[in-house]
Amino acid sequence: MEQRKELSGLTNELFRQVVEAAPNAMVMVDRAGKIVLVNAQAEKLFGYAREELMTRGIEALVPERFRSGHPGFRSAYYTDMRSRPMGTGRDLYAMRKDGSEFPVEIGLNPVSTDEGTFVLAAVVDITERRRQEERFRQVVEAAPNAMVMLDRDGRIVLVNAQTEKLFGYPRNELVGQSIEVLVPERFRSRHPDYRDAFYSDLKTRPMGAGRDLYARRKDGSEFPVEIGLNPVSTDEGTFVLAAVVDITERRRLEERFRQVVEAAPNAMVMVDHDGRIVLVNAQTEKLFGYPRNELIGQSIEALVPERFRAHHPEYRASFYSNLTSRPMGAGRDLYGLRKDGSEFPVEIGLNPLSTDEGKFVLAAVVDITARKHAEDELLRKTDELARSNKDLEQFAYLASHDLQEPLRAVAGPLQMLQMRYKGQLDNRADEFISHAVDGATRMQALINDLLAYSRVGRSDDARQLTDCAQILDQALKSLSVTMEESGAEVRKETLPTLVAIPTHLTLLFQNLIGNAVKFRDKSRPVRIDVGATRQGEGWLFWVKDNGIGIDPQYFERIFLVFQRLHTRAEYPGTGIGLALCKRIVEQHGGQIWVESAPEEGATFFFTLGVKNAI
Repeated sequence: MEQRKELSGLTNELFRQVVEAAPNAMVMVDRAGKIVLVNAQAEKLFGYAREELMTRGIEALVPERFRSGHPGFRSAYYTDMRSRPMGTGRDLYAMRKDGSEFPVEIGLNPVSTDEGTFVLAAVVDITERRRQEERFRQVVEAAPNAMVMLDRDGRIVLVNAQTEKLFGYPRNELVGQSIEVLVPERFRSRHPDYRDAFYSDLKTRPMGAGRDLYARRKDGSEFPVEIGLNPVSTDEGTFVLAAVVDITERRRLEERFRQVVEAAPNAMVMVDHDGRIVLVNAQTEKLFGYPRNELIGQSIEALVPERFRAHHPEYRASFYSNLTSRPMGAGRDLYGLRKDGSEFPVEIGLNPLSTDEGKFVLAAVVDITARKHAEDELLRKTDELARSNKDLEQFAYLASHDLQEPLRAVAGPLQMLQMRYKGQLDNRADEFISHAVDGATRMQALINDLLAYSRVGRSDDARQLTDCAQILDQALKSLSVTMEESGAEVRKETLPTLVAIPTHLTLLFQNLIGNAVKFRDKSRPVRIDVGATRQGEGWLFWVKDNGIGIDPQYFERIFLVFQRLHTRAEYPGTGIGLALCKRIVEQHGGQIWVESAPEEGATFFFTLGVKNAI
């Protein structure tokens, strides 16, 4: 008996040491609720000295508002004594000596001794946890999306105001319910399997990758959603926090986008960053010969001829590095590949699209086979025309040159006949000879002008640095007799130095100034202004007169070969001068035009291109 008492005493001492060393507050009470044992952590937590606690009942640590019900809970525990948490489903609070309350978590453990059965309570202050939980709740509550937290069994434990608004339930009707209440009936049977799959690989990720997700409101209506799943680990276990976004509006916009793409007159192909086709329209099916279900999910390289495939991923990566709307393959000939293996020339416009799912490229593909044929035909005809023009120029040059000799053989004797026998024959003979001489003279002038025109077209003269002021002086010197007879005044502004064919520029100024003198208004002194100004990277020249002017309806006609607005009796000439000017200006990469009105003079403008400017 003495030995048993010693062993019992030793055991009790070991038990007390274990309780004392516990990291949490430990309080042991008897069946009557009297405190029989506490540790240092209990003194620290409740603010009582150990001696004070040992003289009190356990209700001294219970807030007054809960005391009346506490003996009943204690009696209920004694009817089913086992280790378990206290107050499951209730918020528990304890009270310190100073009267302050704090939230607690309590674990109850029955202890059987020779002196009877006691209850050992482990008390944990969860104030900090509650503070963190409250912060978490506030964050969830403030979230702009619907937030739903559920436990391992799929029971809803937390929702926010956005969830109430989105699903039409007040939160007290959701908390404690199975998450399947928010899942359309047609998907409910498979939903637990998806939940189990998520718990087997806990990580933050979108739900249902590759599936269209739908949720169900209280009124039974369904709507498309996007759901993000986030595992949340707590002392109470692992929960899942789901962020639910109603994508009804996005789906509506996507549908409008699909309708626009479908209605497009060109083939439209949308690809993702990896080059996978995600959308095509009917025109794409028609152009490439594939039904759309054979294209969706395929690599875009399936539509690229094999000879170009190796480099295509590089071009795609290059586009993604500088996402702007632009034509594809500037400077390259592009080709598409049909299902039957045939190739065809294409023109492709690339347009980047930013979505919540990432960046895509929408390509508009145009079959330019007909245009290519037209371009080839135009090129062929242009080459033929160029050869024809060259032949005509050569013919004009040779004809003009070869006509000189027989014309001189006719004109010379006629002029000798006129000088030697004028007045010695009858009047009719003098008239005939005069007409013949006049015709030969005009023919000589016409051939000379035609020769000059053809020379400009076939000139091999080298371009060189040319002082336009000196060129103007040479032209005026050639016109000195005409200028002196007309009394014309030429006012010159500063002219540039540029790269040109000097003889051609001399002809240009000579013709423009000569015309200004020829078509002068005889009722006033002739005044001619010549100047130039910088225009972009080239030069704009003008020759302005105060002559008889030109009706605007003839602005284009005057630059054609052999076109005249007056009779030879009024104004002599061949009608080649302005056509020659146009040819010279265009040969130098510029344009020539006139601004005028009858009786208000005329201003001839011409530009010399960038390649001539310095």
